[in-house]
Amino acid sequence: MAIKPFNKMILLCSIILIGATACDTRFKPEAVLSVYIEDLNRSQFISIHVPPVVMPKSLPSLRDRQQRLTQFDIGLLDFLSLQHCDVGLIVGQKNSILGKVMPDSQRFLYELTIIGAIESCDIKNAELLAELRQVAKQKRRELPKAFSNAIFHGPESSEFFSLSNGFIPMNYSTANEHKLLSSLNQLVDIAHQLEQLPEVDGEIFEASLKVLSDSEYAGRALYSFMQITRYLNQVSERLILLDDLVCGAPLTYLKRQFKRHYVDVIQPYMARLNRSAYQVFPLMNQLSKEGIPLSKELKGFLDQFSFSEKNSVWHQYQQASQHHAKAWSELFVRCAVPLNG
Repeated sequence: MAIKPFNKMILLCSIILIGATACDTRFKPEAVLSVYIEDLNRSQFISIHVPPVVMPKSLPSLRDRQQRLTQFDIGLLDFLSLQHCDVGLIVGQKNSILGKVMPDSQRFLYELTIIGAIESCDIKNAELLAELRQVAKQKRRELPKAFSNAIFHGPESSEFFSLSNGFIPMNYSTANEHKLLSSLNQLVDIAHQLEQLPEVDGEIFEASLKVLSDSEYAGRALYSFMQITRYLNQVSERLILLDDLVCGAPLTYLKRQFKRHYVDVIQPYMARLNRSAYQVFPLMNQLSKEGIPLSKELKGFLDQFSFSEKNSVWHQYQQASQHHAKAWSELFVRCAVPLNG
C-alpha cells in the first residue's frame, strides 16, 4: 500500500525523533506520542499533523520573583552582642553579611535567629527595648517574604522549576518521590508556623531545598502536561471530523492503534503523572500562598500548577484528556463498535 506523502514526513520525523531520544529518557514520552500519531496516520481516512512544540511560561527572572526585605543592620548585631544577647550563629555570620549578599535560605534563617534574639534579650533600658521590639515586629511582618525568597528565589528553585530537563520519565512511580514529598511537607510545616517563630534546623532546611532542586520535578511536570495536551488535542480534532465511511475495517485498524499506543502505554503513564501531581501540586500551592503578595510574574507562573485556575496548564491537560476520550467514545458508539471489544 502506498504511503501518503504527509505520512512519509511523519515517518521520517518519528525515526529522527526516536533516534535522538533512544539514549535520552528525558524525551522518550515525545517519541511515544509521536509514534501514536504516526500509526494512526497509516490509515487513509485520517491525517494528523505533528503539533508544533508549545512551551509553558518559564520561571520569571530573579528580579521578578524576589521580595524586598529591609537592609541588614550590622550595628544591631554589635549592639545585641554588647548586651550579651544570645545571637548565636548570627555573630559568626557577620563577616559574610558584610562581604557579600547572603543566600536567600541563609537570610531566612538569619531573620528567625535575630527575631528570637531580640525578643528573648533582657534589655533594661525601656527606650532601647521599645525600639528593638519595633525592629522585631517589622522582621516578623517580613518573615513570609524571607521564606518565599528562600523557596522561589534561591538557586534551588531554578533547577526545580526548569523547563529544560524534559519530561517526567515513562517509568516514573510515586514510590520515587518519597524524599520530595517529605521535604515539601517539612517546608509546609515551617510555613504554617511562621507566626509562632519556628525552630528550624539549618542543615535540614538546606537539605530540603536541595531535594527539590535535585528532583527537577516541577519543571518536568509542567513540560510533560503541556506536551501531552498538544498531542491529545491534535488527535481529538481529527477524530471528530471523521464521517461514517470510517466505520468497519478502517475503524478496526484505528481502534487497534488506540489500544496499542494510548490504552496500553500513554494512559498508564498519564495515570502515574496524575497520582503524582495530586500529591505534589497542593503542597507547592501551600508554599506559594505563604509568600503573598507574590509578583504578578511569579503568580502567573505558579498559577500554571493550579487545580482551580481555568487557564492553568493542569486544567488544559485535564480537558485535553477528557476531549480525547470523548472523541474516541463517540466514534465507537456511532459505528456501533463495543468499547471493550
